[in-house]
Amino acid sequence: MKRTFSIILKIGLIFMFLYYTPFVDGFNHIIGCKKDILHNFIYHPKIVSNDINLKQQLNVLTYNKNLTIPQKEIEIETTYEKPMIVPNTIQKEKDLKKDIKPNGKRIYIYNTHQGEKYSDGKSVMDAAVILGEKLEEKGYKVVLETNDFEKYLNIHGLNYDDLYVVSNKYLNEALVNYGGFDLCIDLHRDSVPREYSYITIDGKSYAKSMMVIGGSSKNVNSATKISTILTDKINYNKNGIMKSVMTRDIAYYNQEVCEGVILMECGSDHNNFDEIKNTLEYISIGIDELLKEGW
Repeated sequence: MKRTFSIILKIGLIFMFLYYTPFVDGFNHIIGCKKDILHNFIYHPKIVSNDINLKQQLNVLTYNKNLTIPQKEIEIETTYEKPMIVPNTIQKEKDLKKDIKPNGKRIYIYNTHQGEKYSDGKSVMDAAVILGEKLEEKGYKVVLETNDFEKYLNIHGLNYDDLYVVSNKYLNEALVNYGGFDLCIDLHRDSVPREYSYITIDGKSYAKSMMVIGGSSKNVNSATKISTILTDKINYNKNGIMKSVMTRDIAYYNQEVCEGVILMECGSDHNNFDEIKNTLEYISIGIDELLKEGW
């Protein structure tokens, strides 16, 4: 009898607890919703719809307006050239003229914020082209992401804060389409005053750069290791170009997708493109040393 009373008392206390918490209001909201009840109990992650017409899909694949470098002058492979699943293995005619021995390693470069510009109108996508070409000169196979992220946002009714949703989609597609990469670089541009954006070494001006880590990523340890090693190597060759590595605790920056995804802020809106190119020369040297030695 006492045991029965104890059970009834516990059940009563549970109901009282639920009644005086948000549970009841939430439950009533679900029941009162016009949509299917079961639908409301299911978690729906934020996704982008694939239900877009062919014209809209082709608009996303058009030559990206943020690239000021003409397509015919870009000497690295871009996703604009081959949007289909099967990668194009035919080398460009100009590639055949290069006396470069491939090292078998592949690098994917993309820009989550493709519209970020430098002081003279060049963009981070232009910087990605320069970095890619310098890495190809060292024997790497580089793929540059040129799908138009901003057009994709507009087609799906997304806003600027959703750009990482878009870049995440294309990063995953590239990993599948190309069978993986040895390094994936998300190249950005910072927004800091001029005095913090450059350094003069031996009479030459360089854009200051910085590695950024998403502290919430499951791969935070590997991202930290890569970013730290790369920062040290670049500064060893040209001391002062790289700022200290920054970790933002509540962020991912696509680094949860796989190991080997890094984010770099190259210069700021107060740097001209010559300063960016000067810095990219040493960034490419650092990346080469990093991948040769392994991380």
